[in-house]
Amino acid sequence: MLAPAPGSPETLQWEAPDARADGRKRTVSLTRDLIVIARRREGVSMRIALRPAAYTGVLLRFTGLDGGGFGYEVSLLHPDPDLAVPLAGYDDEAEALRAWKAWARFVGASALVERVEGEYERADIGGAPCGPFPRRRGQGVGARRARFLANRKLGRRECGLKVERERELFAGWRDDD
Repeated sequence: MLAPAPGSPETLQWEAPDARADGRKRTVSLTRDLIVIARRREGVSMRIALRPAAYTGVLLRFTGLDGGGFGYEVSLLHPDPDLAVPLAGYDDEAEALRAWKAWARFVGASALVERVEGEYERADIGGAPCGPFPRRRGQGVGARRARFLANRKLGRRECGLKVERERELFAGWRDDD
C-alpha cells in the first residue's frame, strides 16, 4: 500500500515512486482541496500544487498476476503522466474496490475503470460525482444578454441617419458641399 487510506486526517502525506526524481521518490500531500507533488531532480527542488479538478479522476486498473493472484492499482489520473499520483496497490479485489470508492469520494473526483489498457470509462459508484456539474441550468452564459443591454431602450427612427437624394445626415442639418 503506497498511501494511507482516506479517513479522519484532513491532510495525507506519503512518498511515491518517481523514476525521474533523485532517489526515485517524490512526496505527495493530499487534502480534499489540493494535491501537492514535491520532488528533487538533478539537485533542483520542485513543488507543484494542483486542484483535484485538474485530474481526470480516480482510476482502478488491473496490474496483472502477482505470484498466482491478481493485482490492482488505484491512482489519480492526469493527462500528463508525470502528474499522475499512484495511491495504492492491492492483491484483494474487494479491498481494492473499497479503497477506490473511498478515494473517489475523498477527492471528489470521477471514478474511472480501465477495462482495456489505455482506455478509461466512468463508473457510477453512488455518491461520488461523475464529472463536473453544469454551471447553470438552461442557457449557457454566452447565450444570455448582458444586464445593462437588457434595460436599454431602442432609439427613435426620426433621430437616426437619413440618406436621401440630398445629403442630409441628421434631421435639421444639411451638408451643402
